[in-house]
Amino acid sequence: MTPEDLQTALARALALAADGLAAPGAAEAPVEVVPPRRPELGDWSTTAALRAAARPSGRLDLAEHICAHLRSLPEVASADIAGPGFVNITLTPAARAQVALDIITAADAVSEPTLRSGSLGDAGSLPAGRVVADTGQVASVDASAVRPLQLGHAAVCREERRAHAAGITTEQVDASSLAHPTEVRLLNALAAIPAALDRSRRRKRGEPLLTGLSEVSAAIEDWLGHCRVTPTIDEDITARHASRLVLARAAIIVLAAGLRQLGASAPERI
Repeated sequence: MTPEDLQTALARALALAADGLAAPGAAEAPVEVVPPRRPELGDWSTTAALRAAARPSGRLDLAEHICAHLRSLPEVASADIAGPGFVNITLTPAARAQVALDIITAADAVSEPTLRSGSLGDAGSLPAGRVVADTGQVASVDASAVRPLQLGHAAVCREERRAHAAGITTEQVDASSLAHPTEVRLLNALAAIPAALDRSRRRKRGEPLLTGLSEVSAAIEDWLGHCRVTPTIDEDITARHASRLVLARAAIIVLAAGLRQLGASAPERI
């Protein structure tokens, strides 16, 4: 489940709100879904109840209605109210990891994948870091700014080569096994890239996309320091290793496509 999927679910929740609970037209207005301030609060957070309530006194009631709707979705593990009406959302491990599978599926459909912003249902553009053929470049940025991204790309490419050499395949993947905190961070960083790309396109500046990709690169470094894609010599290859190989491939695709959007190369070895 992606932030775009959650936006659709939130719009549906607002449309189903009882009369007088949500402001008129609330379901048609943009719904913001962002990472929470602290990872322990969940995967995503929204101020939908604060912004869409028909009156300030009804914010908590609307937040509870939104939480109840989200909890009914199989992809949502929990939805909780914080403060005056913030809603924090935690996805199930399998729903969170679906972004990696979608990235790879979309990349396989094109010859040279690059990022493209857009909304679900548009055949020309797919959300959540999924890739389509789009040669448009957002902007060029200073070479020193993209160097950490190139290092992150080379590092995860190296890990992928090691996994292939060890005989790991992606035939038996258990996406729900990608539940380590560093894996959660990386998956959510990948899922946040389309929104960063949208901001870069609207502002005609590369910095929002660069910031999003920098979080992906930092998350890769953190992940590789804690989770082995390739097992040690006395370990058996399991579905967990296959799933981590999928995550590595998704990270490679997004970083490479993002670097091209910024007018930079994506070296596999540095």
